[in-house]
Amino acid sequence: MKNVLSAIEKYNKLSDDDKKLLLDKLEPVRLKKGETLIHELEKSPYFYFIEEGAVKTNYIDEKGNKKVVWFGFEKDICFSQSAYFNVEYVNETIELLEDTLFYRVKIKEIKELYNQYCSWANWGRNFIEFHFTETIKEMDEYKSRKTKDRYIDLINNKPHIHMRVPLKEIASYLGVSAVTISRLRKEL
Repeated sequence: MKNVLSAIEKYNKLSDDDKKLLLDKLEPVRLKKGETLIHELEKSPYFYFIEEGAVKTNYIDEKGNKKVVWFGFEKDICFSQSAYFNVEYVNETIELLEDTLFYRVKIKEIKELYNQYCSWANWGRNFIEFHFTETIKEMDEYKSRKTKDRYIDLINNKPHIHMRVPLKEIASYLGVSAVTISRLRKEL
């Protein structure tokens, strides 16, 4: 569970007693490469900590093409946005890129920790602020930066990505063709 602990620590330092409040609720889930963790329009009631493996989040655009919007690896957390924020269904699917071990907890139980413990409320606030900031940053970069620069940032931030994620998925994430990514790889 070392990657779960790292995921928790990424957002806020918690005491061992505070961590135990969550760790006691976690249950392991193993899924195979190619399986779907959360289906399009599904309000999954779980928060998933990635202990081992890799996932992608994608949606289907108006032309019927799959568009990758996020990659998750060890120490990351994935969840149904519509369930977490209790909003209409978000049109995203989370699929496995590798055999993956998750530890999951019900979103309801995480939110109970927020309500009962100040330390967990701070953790939840930091978690949302971090991801909101990352989303805004990615949206700004997508509009204003060249593909080459975004690709370099991606491999700098996730150096193992080229070994674990198919070229076509990286291309989809960057909004270009696989040929463009191949060309960029040769240039670098």
